[in-house]
Amino acid sequence: MVFVIGILAVLFSFLLRVPCRVPEWDVANRFPGLCATELNPGDLSVTPGTMLQGFFTGGPTGDQPIVVGMFTSVLGWMTTGLAQAFNIELNANTVLDLTVVLTAMVWVIIIATVAGLSGKQPSDPVVMAFAPTVLLVGFTAWDLWAVMFMMLAVASYIRGSPGIAGLWIGLGSTVNLLPALVLVAILFMAARYRYIGDFFIALLSSVIFFAAVNGPFMVTEFDRWRQQFLDSLNAPVQNSTVWDVWNPVIAGPTGLSINPESLQTLSLVVVLLAVVAVLLVTLMAGKDPSIVQVLLLLLIVAILFGREWSLLQSVWMVPLVVLARRSWIEFFIWQAVEIGYWATLNAPAGGWETQPLFAQGSWTPQEIFAVARFVALLWFLVVVIIDIQRGKRALLIGIHAKNM
Repeated sequence: MVFVIGILAVLFSFLLRVPCRVPEWDVANRFPGLCATELNPGDLSVTPGTMLQGFFTGGPTGDQPIVVGMFTSVLGWMTTGLAQAFNIELNANTVLDLTVVLTAMVWVIIIATVAGLSGKQPSDPVVMAFAPTVLLVGFTAWDLWAVMFMMLAVASYIRGSPGIAGLWIGLGSTVNLLPALVLVAILFMAARYRYIGDFFIALLSSVIFFAAVNGPFMVTEFDRWRQQFLDSLNAPVQNSTVWDVWNPVIAGPTGLSINPESLQTLSLVVVLLAVVAVLLVTLMAGKDPSIVQVLLLLLIVAILFGREWSLLQSVWMVPLVVLARRSWIEFFIWQAVEIGYWATLNAPAGGWETQPLFAQGSWTPQEIFAVARFVALLWFLVVVIIDIQRGKRALLIGIHAKNM
């Protein structure tokens, strides 16, 4: 059932992009954000002699995260072997998109993990599978791989295996640095429950597996590995977060403007202070909090007060919001706001301003949705903190196995 739900979600995502394949409609030029994709299907002509050349260096094409490249190298070799065995000629259309097939399997694993954590809540994986932001952008980038490793790490920790959690964190960090937040959440949980050994076990395990995957690439082509690492660290996004909203929207009524030159320092200071606040919330909680709740708070802080934004960040939050809140009204309002903001950035210029709802307003549609998104993230931040203090959700999610 989980498999079927996941595949249906991928098919819906594919249907959203069918107009991009009709040349007469010119959708790719009019709505580039809808048709853009960062995924590369890889080189389907991989042979046994060439497979290892890309196994540790980003796959056959050399531009994939290392752990993803390992999968695409093996599958490219298998595809080539099957094509030769059955005398089939490979071309660009033989396999529509090998990496999308892989990403579909990744999404199925995420759904299954959420289903395992949600217990007797069958609506959780169903709602998450068809989250609008995931359907819109989730299958166009590598981030779902990082989300999968993040959720596997959370599930392993909840079941009392910090070493296995470290394994997933190490693998996930080869795709995106996002799973490293799980280590911070484990540290906060360890500080509360006085099991600091859990953190060091997870940290050591994650370092070992991160080095095991990246080691050969680092040794043989360090400059190239460093550049790919920096590219993943500074991946381009479409807009910034609350800081981009402040001066044009909030500074006028309040008279408090932000100097753009101090933005980087201010963002870093606010994020660090907010992380300390999350630690205090975890330590002072009246009842046992869950790592899901702590990790969600850390992720919201990083997204809300960081300097950059993309709709993919919503994809990172989806499984955690589903598990921590289980309020579908909240969930879909937030999703609608995220998509609205994304649409104002990607729709043709001036298209929104001609609508009757926005024609006479003093704020632009982008500013309206940016503020709404800011409010939605603040809402989740506040209500999750309240849930932690009341102990309302912790037992529904599960706490550290040693404290159950």
